[in-house]
Amino acid sequence: MVRTQRVQRSHIIDGAYQLIIDEGFKKFHARNIAQHIACSTQPIYREFANLAELKSVLTSRILVKYSDFLQDQEPRSLQSLSTTITNYALDYPDEFHRFFLQDSDTIQLVKQVTKDTFVALQSEKNNPFFFDFFWQYCIGKAALAINDANHTPDLEEDRFFQFSMEN
Repeated sequence: MVRTQRVQRSHIIDGAYQLIIDEGFKKFHARNIAQHIACSTQPIYREFANLAELKSVLTSRILVKYSDFLQDQEPRSLQSLSTTITNYALDYPDEFHRFFLQDSDTIQLVKQVTKDTFVALQSEKNNPFFFDFFWQYCIGKAALAINDANHTPDLEEDRFFQFSMEN
């Protein structure tokens, strides 16, 4: 009797992650994951209670990666935090596209990680609307950067922060 090889949990996680990067969350189904890693759906459900659990593991993976990136860059001002977000998008454009722009659950979690850093940098100002404005600005700037849009980041950044400090 031929012994079948057991699919490892890490192999499922890596395959599902790559599937999301390649195809997006719309293809995040057990059959698609199984096809992507060349197995049946059985190992997926043996390792994970359901796809929500697997998605949670993948989301945690991206949050840790993004948090580590923020810590490594050590932004000391809102302007440097904005640059750090753009640098993350430039270094990991596919992940940025899938996790920062497509999946609403992940977007909210990544936004919260960013907000924690934002609050630490902006502790003296407590305008609840400013973070949302800042977040949209940063995400737009990063999306333009990874799409090679013709813009002048330094000029735009200077104007944004000049405006934000006045209000």
